[in-house]
Amino acid sequence: MEVPQFEHILSRALHDALWRRVQAVFVFDPGRWHELRLNGRHLGYLNDKWRRLLLRDWTGRLKSNDRAVYLETDDWLAMGDRLQNMAAVWRDTGELSGWRNEAFSVRLDGETLFDLERAAFRPLGLYSHAVHINGLSRYEGQWRFWIARRSPYKTVDPGKLDNMVGGGVAAGESVSEALCREGWEEAGLPDTLLAPLVCRWRLDSLRTVSRGLHRECLHVYHAVLRAGTAPENQDGEVAGFELFDAETLAGKMCAGEMMNDALLATLAAFADYGLLDEAHPLAQFLAGQVSPAEGAVLAAGGRNIL
Repeated sequence: MEVPQFEHILSRALHDALWRRVQAVFVFDPGRWHELRLNGRHLGYLNDKWRRLLLRDWTGRLKSNDRAVYLETDDWLAMGDRLQNMAAVWRDTGELSGWRNEAFSVRLDGETLFDLERAAFRPLGLYSHAVHINGLSRYEGQWRFWIARRSPYKTVDPGKLDNMVGGGVAAGESVSEALCREGWEEAGLPDTLLAPLVCRWRLDSLRTVSRGLHRECLHVYHAVLRAGTAPENQDGEVAGFELFDAETLAGKMCAGEMMNDALLATLAAFADYGLLDEAHPLAQFLAGQVSPAEGAVLAAGGRNIL
């Protein structure tokens, strides 16, 4: 596979604007949240709203103080069942929107503890996983990025720009299985292209959202498409694909036209392909060396695993 090479790094103005965008989005102050401890393990975070509802509706053993809520069950299967039932109550009473009938796995140290409806992850501040593929092609002698535009009918971020491929790792699914499934569903990419890809970055996306706290590990891949080929959506979730040069794409990222997780994954590609100044705070942030805002924990430190 040909390795993309860009002749110039992005301008200082674009570096600074991208850094401001990151600072505005990826900030998390744990002092404003309540820890959620499940069977003694710190696995989530609650804001005041979800803490109140959890204290009201949890049917198992519970302790709480000003800093944390402690839920206890006899085993992890029972924990998952009770949380699922509680989330269904929130759905039925109109407290919880966006129910998908899709489950994510709650994992710790490589072990799956239990599965839970994905709509409940943000209210409980639980950690999920997703795959993102940056697509690149050479067009008229210049390397460009394939960018998806989300369907206008999507519930979340309709019409926004996205990576060529981006989607969650479902319960019971490995990251490599999710890579191939999402790659086909979203962009029509065959396993022969996807299976050899190597995960280049794992980035923690941590940000407050209207439903609670988004905590997700982004498994980032880069794929080069041959000249004359283009991604083709299969599941109706993408309105279309466009090719952008790095400068134009960076400008759209600064303007907030791209989904937040896709922004992080694209910045990872910018770093890999020499588009970022390694001395700039933006590049240092990606490397996990600085916090995006003074007094806040590191919201999206990355570990380059090239």
